[in-house]
Amino acid sequence: MKTVSAMDVRRHFGALLNEVGLKSERVLIERGGKPVAMLTPLDPPADRAHERKRRQSALARLCGMAGITSRGRKPDKWLAHERAAWADRER
Repeated sequence: MKTVSAMDVRRHFGALLNEVGLKSERVLIERGGKPVAMLTPLDPPADRAHERKRRQSALARLCGMAGITSRGRKPDKWLAHERAAWADRER
């Protein structure tokens, strides 16, 4: 869980909402070093699990359409491997 000051919330509210909504991360807000509030995601964990499965399924279909094989790896692990390989090539 991330902890931020009330002033940081004022400065970066949009970014914090993205973290909470997209990453499902909770954010504790402090004022004067004391906790006063918390931003939490609205969607229940079951919906997040369903969404993750849906995204993995879509990625698997895309890999199949492009003729890419994941060599027996799960699509998310394969994608992480491919991203790392691209990052290495760009250096």
